Amino acid sequence: MIPFFRKIRKSLSDDNRPLKPAWPADRYMRYAIGEIILVVIGILIALQINNWNEQRKEHIQEKIFLKRFEVELNTNVENILTAISLNKSRIHRAEFLLRTIDKPQLAVDSSGYFMKSIEHAGYTNIPIISDNAFEELKSSGNLSLISNEVLRAALQKYYSWTSSEGQYNFLQQDIQLNYSHLKQGIFTTSQVIDMGHYYTTKNYSAIEAKETYERMLNKPKFLEFIPYVIQNKLGAETSYDDIYNQAKALKILLKAELEKQNDD
Repeated sequence: MIPFFRKIRKSLSDDNRPLKPAWPADRYMRYAIGEIILVVIGILIALQINNWNEQRKEHIQEKIFLKRFEVELNTNVENILTAISLNKSRIHRAEFLLRTIDKPQLAVDSSGYFMKSIEHAGYTNIPIISDNAFEELKSSGNLSLISNEVLRAALQKYYSWTSSEGQYNFLQQDIQLNYSHLKQGIFTTSQVIDMGHYYTTKNYSAIEAKETYERMLNKPKFLEFIPYVIQNKLGAETSYDDIYNQAKALKILLKAELEKQNDD
């Protein structure tokens, strides 16, 4: 490329028709100008090549992060769905406990469900949102690596959920601690130990359920606290539904962006 421009420069300096030199110094001046032009052209070409290489590297890095987001998002969606399912189950259990206050026979007829409801109604399961890829990108100051502005904004909103919900999540944990404290004395010692086997299903007799129900009625503060448990879990349901919908929308954006980049 440079030899080509040098030939053009020499041709112009040797050709007297466009500009006949008045004295030898003019000819040297034209050589100098030609050399300067060649240097400038060389610099511009080098800069263009360098910019192209940088853009290519950034494009590769962007694609790597998009794929990492996709993998993390799939795991996060599973965690969110698990939290939604467990939260619904605990709402049902707490509502069931409230119904037994006016209908004692429910506790006897569904002895196993009744016993487990006392144990699990106040539990909290906050979905774990993995944000390793996003935090790595943000801490390095390279969020602009995500060229799609709509996608970048969606990522920022989605990953801000954990921090924005921090205070609310603390409240959920506080509800669980209070619930655990208030239900003390409802179960016998052996029943408390049995409840430690979360995934083991034990059959409780109608007699055990009836005795446990009577102890529960003697815990008025526990009964008064159940509506607050339900209230808290209904709030959690709204929060979890929101982050789940964000995750679904983000998956669509990520898929579209990856397909677009694969086509480029």
